[in-house]
Amino acid sequence: MLTRCDVVSGARFDDVIALGAFPIDIHSARDSELATESIGGRGYYDIPLRCLLTNEIDNLLLAGRHISVTHEAFASTRVMPTCMAVGQAAGAAAATMAAKPDLGTNYAELYAAVRENLLSNGAVLADEQVAW
Repeated sequence: MLTRCDVVSGARFDDVIALGAFPIDIHSARDSELATESIGGRGYYDIPLRCLLTNEIDNLLLAGRHISVTHEAFASTRVMPTCMAVGQAAGAAAATMAAKPDLGTNYAELYAAVRENLLSNGAVLADEQVAW
């Protein structure tokens, strides 16, 4: 599960499938207040493949706004560019799992194949690809 701390610290993960760069912004349910928190470090954070997986249902991938994040992290990951990047990753993971079903039991091999698919299709996953 991606947390507030992961977002605001600009966390890095070994199984990154997308990057997020939108600050945390939580809209109050009671009034027009808006609480915001910037992303520290490099100004963006990694979203790991494991946020798209569930331990409860085999062959199910989560995407877009349904990934495994806390309420605070959701206030950053919910924006459309991030949802599109996560959706691309979910599609790449689904295609990889369908083409090579034996990878579902080996997380490291699954991630390597998903990463290769994402990079070959233009996904931005590494610092050297970010153009600020």
